[in-house]
Amino acid sequence: MADPDHNTTPAEALAAIQRSQRDVQRRVAAGSRRYDLSYSAICAMMVGTQVLDMPLNTLGVAVGVILLAVLFRRESDRLGVGITGLSPRRARWVGIGLGLAMLPLMVLAILLNHFATSGVMLALGAAGLMAVAFVFCMIGSRQWRRVYRRETGVGE
Repeated sequence: MADPDHNTTPAEALAAIQRSQRDVQRRVAAGSRRYDLSYSAICAMMVGTQVLDMPLNTLGVAVGVILLAVLFRRESDRLGVGITGLSPRRARWVGIGLGLAMLPLMVLAILLNHFATSGVMLALGAAGLMAVAFVFCMIGSRQWRRVYRRETGVGE
């Protein structure tokens, strides 16, 4: 990249910006299995804690949100830019759909808490819901990345 103390032409500056954008897009498209696993585990934990009574279920979601923020920060540091999952346009809908799909799982966990007739039933139900959430988030994260690659034309 050109030294900022020296004059560069607008074309050179634009080319440097475009190279930088492509580098970031390649890093995002490459993804990270560690990110997918961490993201899926955090979401599964948030679903699983909904079988607990108040205030533990709320605390579980709060801890999950904090962990997601830490994960976001770690990925931002790795990539050099913060990716929220809401762009590009089609990838946005994968991200929104993934978030909305967690709601029914959380509601099922809350209902399980109220209607489970035994601790064993509660534990098995929670484990099942957590497994579904984990798998769904893993697939959703990978699907988001596929759509991202398709839209940006990177990593195909």
